[in-house]
Amino acid sequence: MATLTLIRKAHLFAPEDLGIRDLLIGGGKVLAVGEDLSLHGNVPDIEEMDATGLLMFPGLIDQHVHMAGGGGEGGFHYRTPEISLSHITTAGVTTLVGVLGTDGVTRNTRELLAKANALDFEGVTTYIYCGAYQVPTRTITGTPRSDIVLIDKVIGVGEIAISDSRSSHPSEQDIAELASEARVGGLLGGKAGVLHLHVGDDDSKLSILFDVLKKTELPLSVFTPTHLNRNSDLLEDAVRWGRKGGFVDVTSGIRPDEHDHVSVKPSQAIRHLLDEGVGKERVTMSSDSNGSSPIFDHKGRLVAMGVGSISTLWEEIRDAIVEEEIPVSVAVSMVTKNVARILKLGHKGRIQTGADADLVLTDEHFQIRHVLAKGERVVENGNPVIYGTFEHVSGIPGSPSHNPHAGVRDSHRGRLMLAPDEEDPDDFPDAKERQRRSRQRDFCC
Repeated sequence: MATLTLIRKAHLFAPEDLGIRDLLIGGGKVLAVGEDLSLHGNVPDIEEMDATGLLMFPGLIDQHVHMAGGGGEGGFHYRTPEISLSHITTAGVTTLVGVLGTDGVTRNTRELLAKANALDFEGVTTYIYCGAYQVPTRTITGTPRSDIVLIDKVIGVGEIAISDSRSSHPSEQDIAELASEARVGGLLGGKAGVLHLHVGDDDSKLSILFDVLKKTELPLSVFTPTHLNRNSDLLEDAVRWGRKGGFVDVTSGIRPDEHDHVSVKPSQAIRHLLDEGVGKERVTMSSDSNGSSPIFDHKGRLVAMGVGSISTLWEEIRDAIVEEEIPVSVAVSMVTKNVARILKLGHKGRIQTGADADLVLTDEHFQIRHVLAKGERVVENGNPVIYGTFEHVSGIPGSPSHNPHAGVRDSHRGRLMLAPDEEDPDDFPDAKERQRRSRQRDFCC
């Protein structure tokens, strides 16, 4: 991509509606926003993009993604797969937070951190929570507090399960201690330090959180409960929590289908929260992508299994706008500005000078056309232009499907590697250069 990119005549939602604007980006940042930007003199290496008729939004922030896979209820064959780069970017997501989930035995936080680093290298921005459903929870350094302080990508603790038969049934003291670990870790590390909570469908709903608040001085902002549209009773508890000043997170991947007859459609859940007086700045939505979606009967037996998709995030925002008639800027804030504020990501979630150049451009029907992450174009005309390293695995020399003649020696079979610069046999390129060389390989992109 050119050193500078000038995007002209987009209808800009920053996420506030700013009308028709031009946008200048460079070095992965927004450099200028204006009604009619012009460059004078000899400006080399600049690309202009005509966005007439397109809507422009900040890149989406998904605060709950099983990026390294999840699940496992029902047996090893139900372990869900890792997420791929193009799945993320074509959904309009440019920043995501990784979680573990039910399985803190065969999966661990180190694996999650490694996947986050890989996705960051490939082109999107990533963070993670330390922990899993269980209490005591899973960490890298030994305590949640030290994980948050010492590891750049760790911004909180989660997802800790409450009100769920699969949880460790943590006590009020357990939750208070974890919240304190998250809060103090955040204070020491200059991070959000939130406690991200998976809420199941037990009758206790959010009662443990209300009880912890009564007995401690912990601020509501430490707690970020999710899956609150799991059923209508839980959603009413979420209304109480939101009215009290707490954050409420709806899950776009939880919605009614042939097996699920109790959940509330996410866009409708958002409409209900707003109608019942929850502040629009306190409502967020995440996808639960690549997590398992088990359905249990009244006896606790597994009867169906699905897997979450990150593409549901924008689908439900679109439905919130089109079907529920929620103002565009309000709906989009729930997956951009609101999340950035909760997670203290000041460079994300808005289109303004100095912010990261994470952008989503759609047509008038809110269909995603182009996506830029860190100023690089990753989706063009609805199709990915950058892929993860192993997404096209059939084209990688040595892969099982590369040569159909199993057992036949192949002198051309090699390894995926980055050769040193011919002018310097000791050269090891920096991250940007490694990305450039990787993307030149046919089997990578």
